[in-house]
Amino acid sequence: MNNVAVEEMVKVTKVELKETISSILAKVGVPPEDAEVVAEVMADTNAKGIESHGIRWLDIYVQRIKAGGYNPVTKLEVVKDKGSLLLLNANHGLGQVAMVKAVDLGLEKARQNAVAIVAVANSNHFGATCFYTERAAKAGLIGFACTNSTPLMAPWGGMDLCVGTNPLSFGFPTKGVPIILDMATTAFARGKVFIAERQGTTLPEGVALNKNGEPTTNPKEALEGIMLPAAGPKGFGLSLAIDILSGILIGSNHGHHICSLFGDLDKHQDVGHFAIFINIDDFINPEIYYREIEDSVSRMKSSRLAKGFTQIFMPGEIEDGQRAKNLAEGIPIPLPTWKTVQELKAKL
Repeated sequence: MNNVAVEEMVKVTKVELKETISSILAKVGVPPEDAEVVAEVMADTNAKGIESHGIRWLDIYVQRIKAGGYNPVTKLEVVKDKGSLLLLNANHGLGQVAMVKAVDLGLEKARQNAVAIVAVANSNHFGATCFYTERAAKAGLIGFACTNSTPLMAPWGGMDLCVGTNPLSFGFPTKGVPIILDMATTAFARGKVFIAERQGTTLPEGVALNKNGEPTTNPKEALEGIMLPAAGPKGFGLSLAIDILSGILIGSNHGHHICSLFGDLDKHQDVGHFAIFINIDDFINPEIYYREIEDSVSRMKSSRLAKGFTQIFMPGEIEDGQRAKNLAEGIPIPLPTWKTVQELKAKL
């Protein structure tokens, strides 16, 4: 992104951030233990420096709970438990609560069956996908997770919104920082577009079209228009695959059937989440796994550097370092976001 604006920041501790989120959610009927889960996901995301998926979503969650689009109490129901398969129904509850429980159930099932496939239907926005695969990796298992979302992308070559940014994430345990890949299937995450609009900055070229199908770097036009897929038709294909796995396959909403997160506040989005967990012990001696993955990482990090680069980073490594720094020095929250949260807290 160019023309990056410098915003005034408020630094808060993770404890303060979590307490603020939990207290606000409690005011709209979210049980304390569920509010704690959502607060942990949001605060951890902000600590990693991923502002686009952190506390900035709290206001719209509250609006949707008050309007009836979200159920404040997440009643996770087991629809099918068969071998390595676990199909769950979130009953329109909070995505973070449903997915954390789904991950923990999936990890236990993978330890018993070598692999586990866990799907959550009729859920809602669950924040940063990397939170869930990192949870698996830190438990010593390989994790994959994806979710579908509000349609913001047109089919390759088209202009009608049909699929979402539909993110995916892989998590691989190592002896040190887990390898965590987290990416949207669009060329740019929509949350970052909102931030660009707030900051008054422009977008990179090639990430969005306006509502007339013309290339734009204006974030407002991008929000009203079309997000372009990552790597052209490849990104569209990935998004479609995730929509099928997270929506059609498990009986959840998909594509154009998913209503807007910011409109139709009283309607259920019913998005779906799909995850796979792999127990390393059942595939290979863990000592060999860790030895070989460290060998691979070491080889890549010792690569000759291309012009303009000073270090090789593994996926997730930058975010892990940012989290350590922010936990020690305070988590920076943009002043406009913090003001919105405080106003919300006072209003409730």
